[in-house]
Amino acid sequence: MNNIKRSISTKIIGVLIVFSAINLAAFAWAAYEHQTNNANSVRVDVVPVQLSSGKKATFEIRLNTHTTPLDFDLVAISLLKDDQGHEYRASLWNGSPAGGHHRSGVLEFPAIAKDAKSITLSLKDIAGVPERTFDWKLEK
Repeated sequence: MNNIKRSISTKIIGVLIVFSAINLAAFAWAAYEHQTNNANSVRVDVVPVQLSSGKKATFEIRLNTHTTPLDFDLVAISLLKDDQGHEYRASLWNGSPAGGHHRSGVLEFPAIAKDAKSITLSLKDIAGVPERTFDWKLEK
């Protein structure tokens, strides 16, 4: 009888842990404005993970298509600009490698200037679209 109770308790705890992890991931996805660009059969979803002046900027990016291989280097095609005229080159892509039809990961940039109030993320030349832009106001 004790083994059955222990087994049920273990399963309940496991389910609660999984549920909590899913909720935390959903919260991170919803903490900032989620933006989507859907052009030439490629959907690009972007949401900032960290976006404050004086700190590194990080973005969760998801790319999905059923027609075009996603065979590009996200660090090379990404640029971040602020309202003060500063430009930042991506420093790291931690996610799916180039290729395939579904990619996701986190794109990282150096710290944003402390005087910046807004930023624009540009992704260039995805599926024949010269530039896809995403804009946000910064947290202080």
